Amino acid sequence: MLKKILLVEDEADLIEVLKMRLESSGYEFISAMDGSQGIKKALEEKPDLILLDVIMPNMDGFEVCKRLKADSQTKNIPIILLTAAGLKDIEDKARACGADLSARKPYDSADLLVKIKALLK
Repeated sequence: MLKKILLVEDEADLIEVLKMRLESSGYEFISAMDGSQGIKKALEEKPDLILLDVIMPNMDGFEVCKRLKADSQTKNIPIILLTAAGLKDIEDKARACGADLSARKPYDSADLLVKIKALLK
């Protein structure tokens, strides 16, 4: 059975690139365009892993991560926070909100796949 990955990202171009990359690597792909939609999809779809953009309108990735980790239905889903390179202390902030790993954008898709595989074992 395919592992399901939820991408919560507000940039349509990045969604398409990651969709192609993840599907060609054998994953089922679902996406959400903002934080509240991401939380809703996580509850409905029960993904195996969540890729979560930090900078989004309405609710940032840190808040989404905190809410997912506080919910008994989603707290055990691994989360990789994705952020633009300019954000300082991303690793500390990622750990503080409960994320398992973080990756900087633009990311090396091979490196991101290594992180995904490690968390899905």
